[in-house]
Amino acid sequence: MKTFVLDTNVVIHDPNAIFAFEGSRVVLPLPVIEELDTFKRSNDERGRAARLIARKLDGLRSRGKLSDGVPLDHGGQLTVQMLESGGLPATFLANSKDNQILGVAQSLKTKGENVVFISKDINLRIKAEAIGLETQDYEKEKVDVSDLYKGWQEVGAPGEEINSFYKSRKLSVNPGGLQPNEFVILRDNDGGSQSALARYDLKSAALVPLTKAELAPWGIKPLNTEQRFALELLLRKDVQLVTLVGMAGSGKTLLALAAGLQLTLDDKLYRRMLIARPVIPVGHDIGFLPGTKQE
Repeated sequence: MKTFVLDTNVVIHDPNAIFAFEGSRVVLPLPVIEELDTFKRSNDERGRAARLIARKLDGLRSRGKLSDGVPLDHGGQLTVQMLESGGLPATFLANSKDNQILGVAQSLKTKGENVVFISKDINLRIKAEAIGLETQDYEKEKVDVSDLYKGWQEVGAPGEEINSFYKSRKLSVNPGGLQPNEFVILRDNDGGSQSALARYDLKSAALVPLTKAELAPWGIKPLNTEQRFALELLLRKDVQLVTLVGMAGSGKTLLALAAGLQLTLDDKLYRRMLIARPVIPVGHDIGFLPGTKQE
């Protein structure tokens, strides 16, 4: 049986994480409980998660002493573990909660248990690995970007059909496998160099050409095919929601702002435009406006 030692950030990220390791022993170091106690009065998501995990642990107390280990429904066991004397490496600061959590994991490994340390903190995982612990990220709710719906696909078509599409500005297709407003790159499967960009229109059950991407709102022109697709949807009045996924610098925010300004200030379609940003960005800088997050 494997022993999974959970870091505080794991149960904050997912309060049900203690139930996610079927048939295994799950250990919550006592310093994790202490850290959760400092968060429980917060009114943010972290506080909500801390209160929720506290209620779950309190409910499990009816099955026995948490320090001795209580059975879980999936056949595993949950234990709240104290840091034993000598558990910390000599070079670790004893008053650090992170070090104490690692000390619990190290003590269990010393006793011969097959320990895996689970944390969403990259630096702490590196630290754990440095002292010989097997470490993993908590990935239960992680979605691989490659599995997400792309919003476009390549389709092979005879050169004659591509010519017909340019002339009639419409190409009837079998809707199977196509989503409303999904984009299609038509490629000549006869070996020719012809191609076309199209959007699947649900009402007509046909591919139609792009009509908005050449407008260059506020002077912003798309630099690649994906940006043309994004701008086409952003400027369409019949599309109420557009989600864009891409690496930093791929133009998501710039295109959205340009389209929003075009529709709000030039086309007068909306009275105002709202821009929402994360409260705590990468650098934990809350911004230039005065006041705290609570204010």
